[in-house]
Amino acid sequence: MSSDPASTSSLDTALIFDAVDLISRTGTHRHVDRTVPAPAREAGGIAMQVPEGQDIAVEAELESVVEGIYVHGTVIAHLDGECSRCLDPVEQDVTARLNELFMFPEKVKADEREDTTLLEDEGVNLGPLVRDALAMAADERPLCREDCPGLCGQCGFRMEDDPDHHHDVIDDRFAALQGLFQDESKNEEA
Repeated sequence: MSSDPASTSSLDTALIFDAVDLISRTGTHRHVDRTVPAPAREAGGIAMQVPEGQDIAVEAELESVVEGIYVHGTVIAHLDGECSRCLDPVEQDVTARLNELFMFPEKVKADEREDTTLLEDEGVNLGPLVRDALAMAADERPLCREDCPGLCGQCGFRMEDDPDHHHDVIDDRFAALQGLFQDESKNEEA
């Protein structure tokens, strides 16, 4: 998993940690702690995202191992989005785990590079890792409450405002029969 220069965001640049002091020193480690503002929301992205400018707190250990730099720690953020049933605002506080091995490029075969996170320019870029961890920790289908009735499938009416709201929907296959019942009720009234 190498970073694409075209998709670099402010999160990617804010969460790059220099690891030059750990390279070739197996067993050494360093604690890193950084709070960064969230970048602009991604259009068409996941349902729950960190609002632009809100804090994303990252705390991690960078550990030198034979294959590269192993990163483990946590990311804490406040997410917001919309209820998947009624579209009301929803909030969620998340704490997500970070676990990734940034491999030394010379330790990875050419055909395995696409599926491997590489150490780049003697540093680790936690931006993509943090973004993925938050996406995985977020509710996939957030709800404002468990028993949210949602919206009417016919007209979009908010069902909480009138739980008895409904539409009489006649199956097209029985539309001809509807006229029979209406004629019968008119004859009884006369």
